[in-house]
Amino acid sequence: MSRIIKPDHIRAQNAARETMSELHRLIRPGMSEKQIESLALEGLVKRGSNSWWYHGVGALVLLGDRSRVSTSGREYYASDSNILGENDLVTLDLAPTIDGCWGDYARTIFFEDGRAAPEDQPGRPEFRDGLEAELQLHRRLMELLRPEMTYEEVYYMMNREIDQLGFLNLDYRKNLGHTVEVDEKDRVYIEKGSLSTFAELAKPFTFEPHIARPDGRVGFKRENIYYFEGGTLRCL
Repeated sequence: MSRIIKPDHIRAQNAARETMSELHRLIRPGMSEKQIESLALEGLVKRGSNSWWYHGVGALVLLGDRSRVSTSGREYYASDSNILGENDLVTLDLAPTIDGCWGDYARTIFFEDGRAAPEDQPGRPEFRDGLEAELQLHRRLMELLRPEMTYEEVYYMMNREIDQLGFLNLDYRKNLGHTVEVDEKDRVYIEKGSLSTFAELAKPFTFEPHIARPDGRVGFKRENIYYFEGGTLRCL
């Protein structure tokens, strides 16, 4: 395991991953964003998270039409009145912290005829379309990213990929991820003007495209933590 990845990074990311799988089983139509947020936080605490690194927000939950909304954790709130429908989706971005080490993991959970679709296996064309675009973007990152690239180069490269797929980047700053730090204020973003290379910073980082079709009702999000080990890009 690379020296930049600590055991508690692994624990924190596993806590997020396992909580997300649990949420597939626990979330039901009729629940509000606030109820889903409570379930997510309970799951993270149960798995060892002892703080939330993202502006004190441990689980950012947006369902239905609000899944297209991009907002900072400073302004985020979970709605009591936005209710999950029978054929609907919810995007969840989980931010556990274990003794200063972050997890950062986002997925879209799809509901069809009142039941959660198996992980990454929705049947509705609209849902499948968004998921396949997300999977393609993460595949392309693995294929194209090199340690000598700057964060800005990857910003332009992956936004071109989003455009070529016919989707919009919904992020309010158009960035696509950030370094994994101890203090959130130290984050370096995959954005225009970010001229450090991945090799220079030598830090784990997230890739988290938040996308939608221009005329689509809903948005999609998928986030992993990546890092370079011996020049090879790996997913935590």
